Amino acid sequence: MIKLTEDAAKQINSQIKATGGTHDPLRIAVTKHEKFKCFQYLMGFDKQTDNDSLYEVRGIKIIVNNDMADVVNGMEVDFAEVEGEDSQFIFKNPNDPGHQAAAE
Repeated sequence: MIKLTEDAAKQINSQIKATGGTHDPLRIAVTKHEKFKCFQYLMGFDKQTDNDSLYEVRGIKIIVNNDMADVVNGMEVDFAEVEGEDSQFIFKNPNDPGHQAAAE
C-alpha cells in the first residue's frame, strides 16, 4: 500500500484543480539508478493500462506498473519545503536500497 501525507495530498489536489479537475490517475514510476544504487521516482498523470495496479489514497487515484507493486509497497509520499521557498515531493520507501543505506 502506498501512503500519502496530508501535505502531499493537498499538493496533488491543487495540481488536479489547476487542470480543471478532469485528469487521468496519478502514475508513480520507479526506476533503479545503477550508479547510486537507489531508486528514482517520477510522477505524472497518465492513462491506466492492463499492466497497472490501481490504488486510491486520500481520494486520489494512483497507478503503478504491476512489476513495481512490491517495490512501492509501504512507500510514503510527502511534500515539503526545502531550502527557502523551494518545495518538492519526498519519497520515503523502506524497499529502496538507498533508503536502507542512509538508515544504517
